[in-house]
Amino acid sequence: MAGTSLRIGWVDTAKGICIIFVVMMHSTLGVGQALGETGWMHDVVAFARPFRMPDFFLISGLFLGLVIDRPWIRYIDRKVVHFLYFYILWLTIQFALKAPGMAMENGMAAPFVQYLHAFIQPFGTLWFVYILPIFFVLTRMLKSLPVWFVLTCAAILEILPIHTGWMLIDEFCARYVYFFAGYALAARIFALADWAAANRIASILLLVIW
Repeated sequence: MAGTSLRIGWVDTAKGICIIFVVMMHSTLGVGQALGETGWMHDVVAFARPFRMPDFFLISGLFLGLVIDRPWIRYIDRKVVHFLYFYILWLTIQFALKAPGMAMENGMAAPFVQYLHAFIQPFGTLWFVYILPIFFVLTRMLKSLPVWFVLTCAAILEILPIHTGWMLIDEFCARYVYFFAGYALAARIFALADWAAANRIASILLLVIW
């Protein structure tokens, strides 16, 4: 039926929880560092750390199966240009605010150099916007390979202690397995969500035990 919403409530809720935890992390750790103190929110941030970003990337891959076979031009437009636009927009806004301090501390050229460098090394909190198009394009290129093979390789990359100091490489190795799992195991994830909705008490008990 035309105009009917195809949004799934629990997916939007999960995204919202991820956003809340990410904002809480940056605000709590920043304030705590400035004041030299910690509070109960630091405990919440520590609790959310193991699943906050894995959850975000898994959700980001959930609906990829619906669009992965679109023509390349349309696919690039929605899955690369879209995120590139937001990355450049927010990068520019952040640098507009930070440029005076950078210039005073490191010279007038510093903001321009750092701005250009941010297109190679993702800037600060925007790294996840930078890396999502890479995940989308790579998954499209790997879709003809056996799921078990790609998932195994991605899991190995996550398990290995890869710390090159290059954010793009390190975060790719640490996060791609969750994105690909969201794409490859979407049917099972939605089935699990349906089971949880139909068995709320059991689901709550399992969460409490976890």
